[in-house]
Amino acid sequence: METKSETKIILSPPEGVYMYVAVKGMLNNRDCIVFGLSEDEISALLVRYPRGSIEYTNGTNLLAGPIAVVNSLAQLGYRVIASTGETEITWTLQREI
Repeated sequence: METKSETKIILSPPEGVYMYVAVKGMLNNRDCIVFGLSEDEISALLVRYPRGSIEYTNGTNLLAGPIAVVNSLAQLGYRVIASTGETEITWTLQREI
């Protein structure tokens, strides 16, 4: 007598779902603006860098050079995928979610 075996289907999260942020700043400045971070990510960066006094819509001004912030975002799982600009540069970063 044959018995039917049960087949379990396990759904995994889709590959290629990303979160994007942008860091805007000048290499010779000691501050930069980060756009697109979640509240938890902002809190993580504020442990290391204080918030600047200027408020931006959808952005957070940090009192740290842009390269330091890009390196900190790399520790949170982000990687640079594009940059644009000469004097003022915008780095676009992504991480898989």
